[in-house]
Amino acid sequence: MSKNIIVTGGAGYIGSHVCKLLFERGYRPIAIDNLVTGNEESVQWGPLEKLDIKETSSLVKILKHYEPIGVLHFAASAYVGESVNKPDLYYENNIGGSLSLLSACISCKIKNFVFSSTCAT
Repeated sequence: MSKNIIVTGGAGYIGSHVCKLLFERGYRPIAIDNLVTGNEESVQWGPLEKLDIKETSSLVKILKHYEPIGVLHFAASAYVGESVNKPDLYYENNIGGSLSLLSACISCKIKNFVFSSTCAT
C-alpha cells in the first residue's frame, strides 16, 4: 500500500510543517504549490510539484503518478485586506482551485480528503 499523501500548499507555513510531521510519521508527503506565496526552500520532506491547483488535468496526472492514500488541502489565498480589494482573484483561487482539486480527486477515486482553512476565512 502506498504511503504517499498529497499536501496542497505544501511550500507554505502550515503545509510545510504538516509535511514534516507526515514524514516523521512514516508517510511520504508530496507538496503541490504554485509558489506564489510559498517558499521552495520549505519543501524538505518529499518532492515538490510546482503547479497551480486550478490546473485540473495536471492534478489528475500527478494523482495518478503518486497514487496517494489521501489529500490534505492547504492551498489558498489568505490575506484579508487583499481579499477585499481583489475578491474575484480570491474567488478564483480559493473556490475555483478547491473545485478543481475536488474534481481531480473524484476522477482518481481518492476518498480521503482533508480541507483546512485559516482564521482569515
